Amino acid sequence: MDGFCKRVLLVDDDHHARFLLEALLDHAGYTVVPACDGRAALTELHKRYFDAVVTDYRMPFMNGIELLRLIQIHYPQIPVILASGSLPVLDESILSDCRPFGWLRKPYDNRLLLELVRSAVDREHVVSDAKVRCQPMR
Repeated sequence: MDGFCKRVLLVDDDHHARFLLEALLDHAGYTVVPACDGRAALTELHKRYFDAVVTDYRMPFMNGIELLRLIQIHYPQIPVILASGSLPVLDESILSDCRPFGWLRKPYDNRLLLELVRSAVDREHVVSDAKVRCQPMR
């Protein structure tokens, strides 16, 4: 099991997407803590340590980029994977400015998602340029 003893914070306002992704990560052995928005995610981050965060981009109260920036300020050791169905509207300069560990487009490619999460929690494989691990925009 890849995720044994690894905790992932999963942030998505879409209940169904959150449920399916939680099931996928749980099946891979990760301990998944769900959060329905950025505020709830920050509350969870204050409670316990996480090995990685997977967050949606479009959410109420705080979008994924805003959450990513707060995590980078307060929890810089935690890699963040940004995911959304609306990523094509993001400019490459925005992604390189906020420097997520990686990003994915919805619908998820399960294999790529698991590979990104595995890389994020495995500190030996972390690289300095997050775009190396990103799915290319089409």
